[in-house]
Amino acid sequence: MRGHGRGILAGVAVLVASVGMGVPASAAPPAQVAQGPHADGGGASRFQVTLVTGHQVEAVRDAGGRWSVGLAPSGPATQYNTFSRQRGKTTDVYLVPREAAALVQAGVVDRELFNVTGLVRQQFDDKHTKTVPLLVEYGQGVAAAAPEGAKVERAMPTLGFTAVAEDKANAGRFWASIARNGSALSGGPKKVWLNARFTANLDQSVPQIGAPTAWHAGHTGKGVTVAVLDTGYDTDHPDLAGKVTQSKDFSGKGNVQDGHGHGTHVASTVAGSGAASGGKYKGVAPDASLAVGKVLDDGGSGSLDDILAGMEWASGEAKAKVVNLSLGSYPTDGTDPASQVVNTLTARDGTLFVIAAGNYGSDEAVSSPAAADAALAVGSITKGNELSEFSSRGPRVIDGAVKPEIAAPGSDIVAAKAKDTNLGGNVDENYARLSGTSMATPHTAGAAALLAQQHPDWQAAKLKAALVGTAAAVGDNGVNAVGGGRVDLVRATTQAVRAEQATVNSYLRWPSTAADQRKVTYTNDSSTPVTLKLDLALRDKTGAVAPAKLAKLSAATVTVPAKGKADVTLTLTPRSGTPGVYSGLLSATTADNAVKVRTPVAVQDESERYDLTINLKDRTGAATTRGQFSAINLDTGAWEFGAPGEKLRLPPGNYALGGHIETPRAGQVPSYTLFTNQAFKLGKANKSVTFEAKEGKRVAIGVDQPEARGGVWTSRFQYKVKTTAYPYTQSWGFDPRFNEVFAFSTRGVTSAGFGYADNVRLEQPGLELFGEGSQSFEAVAFWLRGSAEPVLDERLPVVHGGAGTAEDLAKIDAKGTFVVLELSGDLTFEEVYQRIAAVKQAGGKFVGLLAVESASLSALDDDEEPLAALPSVQLYDEPGKRFAAAAKAGGLFARFVTRSSSKHRYELSYPAEGKVPATLVRQEKTANLAAVRMAYYEGTEAEPPISSAWVEALGTEIGTQWGLPTVAKAERVEYYTPGKWRLTVGSWWGIAGEGQERLTLERGKSYRVEWGASVLAPAFPGVTSNELGNDHAWVWRQYELLDVTVPFFTDPSGHTRGADTWNGSDTGTTTLYRDGKLVGTQNSPGRGVFVAPIDNSTFRLTTDVTRDQPWWPTSTKITADWTFKLPQTRDAKAPLLTVGYRPQVNLANTTPGGGEFTFPVTVTRQDAAPTITTLTVDISYDDGATWTPTRLTRDGTAWKATVTHPPTGFASLRAKATDTTGNTVDQTVIRAYQIR
Repeated sequence: MRGHGRGILAGVAVLVASVGMGVPASAAPPAQVAQGPHADGGGASRFQVTLVTGHQVEAVRDAGGRWSVGLAPSGPATQYNTFSRQRGKTTDVYLVPREAAALVQAGVVDRELFNVTGLVRQQFDDKHTKTVPLLVEYGQGVAAAAPEGAKVERAMPTLGFTAVAEDKANAGRFWASIARNGSALSGGPKKVWLNARFTANLDQSVPQIGAPTAWHAGHTGKGVTVAVLDTGYDTDHPDLAGKVTQSKDFSGKGNVQDGHGHGTHVASTVAGSGAASGGKYKGVAPDASLAVGKVLDDGGSGSLDDILAGMEWASGEAKAKVVNLSLGSYPTDGTDPASQVVNTLTARDGTLFVIAAGNYGSDEAVSSPAAADAALAVGSITKGNELSEFSSRGPRVIDGAVKPEIAAPGSDIVAAKAKDTNLGGNVDENYARLSGTSMATPHTAGAAALLAQQHPDWQAAKLKAALVGTAAAVGDNGVNAVGGGRVDLVRATTQAVRAEQATVNSYLRWPSTAADQRKVTYTNDSSTPVTLKLDLALRDKTGAVAPAKLAKLSAATVTVPAKGKADVTLTLTPRSGTPGVYSGLLSATTADNAVKVRTPVAVQDESERYDLTINLKDRTGAATTRGQFSAINLDTGAWEFGAPGEKLRLPPGNYALGGHIETPRAGQVPSYTLFTNQAFKLGKANKSVTFEAKEGKRVAIGVDQPEARGGVWTSRFQYKVKTTAYPYTQSWGFDPRFNEVFAFSTRGVTSAGFGYADNVRLEQPGLELFGEGSQSFEAVAFWLRGSAEPVLDERLPVVHGGAGTAEDLAKIDAKGTFVVLELSGDLTFEEVYQRIAAVKQAGGKFVGLLAVESASLSALDDDEEPLAALPSVQLYDEPGKRFAAAAKAGGLFARFVTRSSSKHRYELSYPAEGKVPATLVRQEKTANLAAVRMAYYEGTEAEPPISSAWVEALGTEIGTQWGLPTVAKAERVEYYTPGKWRLTVGSWWGIAGEGQERLTLERGKSYRVEWGASVLAPAFPGVTSNELGNDHAWVWRQYELLDVTVPFFTDPSGHTRGADTWNGSDTGTTTLYRDGKLVGTQNSPGRGVFVAPIDNSTFRLTTDVTRDQPWWPTSTKITADWTFKLPQTRDAKAPLLTVGYRPQVNLANTTPGGGEFTFPVTVTRQDAAPTITTLTVDISYDDGATWTPTRLTRDGTAWKATVTHPPTGFASLRAKATDTTGNTVDQTVIRAYQIR
């Protein structure tokens, strides 16, 4: 059965936080929602992601926006550590394989390469790309060739980076070529980064920063070139006519025409003439010249190497004095490639890079490249001089440095609109109103251009310091929100006294007690001395005043001589009080307040740290390094993972320590002992702790059905952390056939926040391979990707074919045999398949592969046709090696059984709280379990539905984590332990979403659930969740926004699935009218957000979806047209009618033809039971070309429709209904069901 015979799960460890996710918009236009990776309509979505290491990961986003990630059923055996990171409303889930852990921890492999949800969001999942985009750092001046398994996309030797595309099919080769030296890279690279996707992050706003006063003084930006690196510009817009003197495309489009709209808006904010508005919407520097680099595509995103190449062009060839970057990626500490290049180019050319801080709307969220030391990072404020709610705040992650340094207007900014674009908030055909730090940035870049015109000899550092030092206060917002404050061009262009330093940053590392001294130099360009009164006010994140001894000034006042300079020293002393991050302003003012210089200051006084060492002993009592552990800070949520004997540098506090110990077993998979001290307290001293595997109790789960011996088994530790609502989880995945597992928690330790659980899905194995000879044993074997997976029950003699070369095969008689090959890990897929083809030519019937680098054989796309000439399996671990050795010795026979599906399914869950239970052996009787008869109406034997099961326990939902194939077009009785279960069923890899069913199951009772029966049509049962909230109506008004989500493909049992735009399966639109006038149209089937005032308006909502896919035979096109009035409340469900049908179909979703046929019809309404006044149902047998009325008979609130079927074909259904309150629906389903 497809996928059942793939990927060993033996010993897979996972540390995961169950999380929710929202996708931030970069420009936050009104009445628009950034579309994240999900099925539009409330279904769950499943993604496969091949990592840089070659491992394959499965990521599932449920209808509530919660993510779970784990090893995909096709992946190789390994241990994983998984954790989450919150970035504003976005929570990313990372999964780091054991093979990469040391390199990630050493900082030479980018952690973002293992940000699974981030990779999905950037469309780097396996459905969208067959390569992993990488940026390899070699050092400046080095032009290096691509490592094995990758090709060069763009070389940038002057910057020290090379963009390469790693072929996922050969990811194992690539990883092997760079990861040979433990915690250091091999082959020349200094670091390997993700070549990430960057995204695009005026009438009252221009006067707000003082631009007109500067214009009056002659400062208009004349003679200054400002580069705008963005989505290009509208080459025909009147406001930009004659403004752009240089342009270049880096996106691959071939020209710089803006097909998105963001770049045009930004460029006109910098230097637009306002010609299309009679000068009303003039830019900040109207006489500046623009150099436009198109580094983002017409979707508003671009790769990291496109950004870097554009930056080098702008700073070098274009000779821009100022570069505007209204774009960003994720928060960093300023050491990422984009930030490094900002620093490099600033130092080389003196260019000032003005960069959007980001739109995460949370602390420690300033994104790259704004995080660069040299960048002028810009936050956003409103026209009312308040902080914009979306604006990313500082301090910078890791070191607590000042970010952003300045703020400017970024909310509701009107500027030029590119032709044929619609970002929302259109003012007229020439202008649009947008919000974001993207909009604040060009205000600041324009201000820098005015200052550069005034001081043509000033380079980046002076321009930055002058703007920051003269900024104006923004209410009571502190440095972490707005840096020095709002851009003030009046003061910047007139004040003669300035600080040479834009900011002061200090990191006081424990346990050093040495003071850090930082100098601030004041320059006076006037002809008279100036005396400044100095004041330093630092506070922590809560607003508490910094310890008195932390920061001291060398003087209370300073006199700056005419045309001269004067220094002040800040002495920053560690261990002066409560450690933490403190920030504030060093203010220098004259007695009459005529001169004000504001210098943002940030000090991180690191808290004390001590060494924690974990030692392990295996079940024999011997010290071992075969294992791994994690330390989770239960107070802060911080975590670290390490290897036995490694010292972790940690602050004192409450921790959960958990991990596993491997004990080798001759010829078998090693045993795993899971251990935890769930309430460990690290005091103010170094500490060493030893965990001994012999303390573990045996874990075993079984049933009285001996055929159900395969499947998936997970064990988990779960920890409650004070700072998050989501539990942190360590879990291990096993194969029930091969693993011996033990578990324990430290004696005498209990914790109310700790949970332990074993979950198992038992079924018949999809592939069983036994070696029969002098000894009989079962081998660990899984289908090779690219192999056919026939249903077999055979016994063959086994021969050893060496490496499968012509010379090796000439030495054996392969005819009619199972041939074992031992392959080198540096072979490509093509070479592997050539060896298999050679075995076929030699007469072999079946191939078993034992590979050094198994990951390299596991990264083939499932969409590929079988490429192996013979059925082929991979042999894994010690049993696989044992099978190969026995083949080499001779006299071995292979008995193998393969299946397309399992007759049995058991879902068993055993949670416990406080500690690991003393007894962990469970044996279930089938008769004592809940029996659920499942009817699966969809899928094929080659593409069976994917199912998963989750039960409420430990304050969350727990399960085996991975979706596995079930049966197609069949019924099966499945068995469950009692509890509240959530079951999901969907197509392979979540294409077109998943339906779900919630059941409360009791022991000994029977239940029935039907999945995917015809007719699949719109309906609104239950609630949904999306970017605008959780557990709300499908179509509802929140305040004055109508949020529309239509689950088009809802089956008669109420399992909802919506349109799939993420994978490109569906197309369609959604449109809203108000009192006959168009409100808006979204090019997304069944999804949109529209302005809907709270009044007595009549609304009309239309939507359609087309799914023209060979794997989707029915409900291929659906249209719906509703009219309705909304209750005049802020939280209102739309009273939408839907018409449902339940024809009597078989499990293949077909009905009999050639006679009269009657089926039930129902009409429901989203908000309440309707009273229907009119209903018509028409039928078509030519896909809607012609229609015939059905004969309807009514029985209370239900109807029956009678039709006459042709012998074969498809039936389409069209219905119209009206209720007593005037709500109407006109609904059509093309190919509603099949006739045979």
